[in-house]
Parts: sequence; C-alpha cells; structure tokens
Amino acid sequence: MAKDSDIRRRMDRVEEIIEQLDADEVPLEDGHDLYDEGQELLSEIRERLQDGDGEVIEIE
Repeated sequence: MAKDSDIRRRMDRVEEIIEQLDADEVPLEDGHDLYDEGQELLSEIRERLQDGDGEVIEIE
C-alpha cells in the first residue's frame, strides 16, 4: 500500500526542486543534478501509486 507520508515527502522535495530551478539562480551542473533528482522522485511516486492496487489514498 502506498503510504501518504512517503508520497508527501517526495512531492514536497519535487516542489522544492521546482522552486530552485524556477529561481534561475542554480548553476547549470547543479540544475542538471536537481532535474535528475526530480525525475527519480517522480518515478518513485508513480511506482508507489501504482503499487496501491487500486486503493484510494488521500494526499493532503
């Protein structure tokens, strides 16, 4: 079962990454690393949601 806290924590980090990238104050190399981290987190979120086997979860 996908746990709300696991998904929420990953989503919070993705939001932080987006804010950092939107600020345009991140060096190119760091931006690339942040982008990769964000993609990995999104992949993990999708996987956890798919593992829910149709269960409905609420994300605050």
